[in-house]
Amino acid sequence: MSQTDLLDRAAERLADRRARLTPTRRRLLQVLEAAPGPRTVPELQIDLADIPVSSLYRALTSLEEAQVVIRLRDSAGTGRYELAEWITGHHHHVTCTVCGRTEDVAVGDGLETAIGRLLSDVAAEHRYRISGHRIEIEGVCSACQRH
Repeated sequence: MSQTDLLDRAAERLADRRARLTPTRRRLLQVLEAAPGPRTVPELQIDLADIPVSSLYRALTSLEEAQVVIRLRDSAGTGRYELAEWITGHHHHVTCTVCGRTEDVAVGDGLETAIGRLLSDVAAEHRYRISGHRIEIEGVCSACQRH
């Protein structure tokens, strides 16, 4: 999706909730689109240093309510934000348990199909109907391994 399409669709979603695509929300979406994975508020502040943290949280809340942005929690309970999958496409995450760095990971269709079969079997065994899935892979990134 092009940046123009992203901003247009985000503006539509916000308008449905009687909100608008403010300059702060626009810049936040651009930073999230360029990020290699979900970002914490302190990480977002690096690129948005001129935006007060209270405004950043308000923008994140509005975009989350409009389902343009989603908030994830890593294993340490830290909130991380990223664009919703209807924008980015389906993907998973890999997170460093030492430094907290989180990156998006796309897997091939064959592997995603195999994951889907496995999850369907687990869900059937517990009498659940699957509505989606996310895989969070934890490990130690190459930078932390060197230390």
